[in-house]
Amino acid sequence: MQTRNTKEIYQQLKKARIKILIPLILLTITSYFFFIWIIAFNPIFFGILIFDTNISIGIFLGFLLILLIFLITLIYVYLANKILEPLINKIQTNV
Repeated sequence: MQTRNTKEIYQQLKKARIKILIPLILLTITSYFFFIWIIAFNPIFFGILIFDTNISIGIFLGFLLILLIFLITLIYVYLANKILEPLINKIQTNV
């Protein structure tokens, strides 16, 4: 009985993991590729200064990209602790 329950919980864990990882991976990859795509095909755009300061659009967008990746990491840690960790604990107590 415990083995069947463990298999069901493991299936729930796999589904939850996919639901969490796929959107976060897609967001990470698309943001990086978008940034690199601009560098490759329109590098002059990154050289434009913002509001007559010494900060260019490239520096600003690069900073935003770093913040986005930090935010994605925080979201993953929160969801892993809230959703994945209880399922893992259930599996460990059933085995």
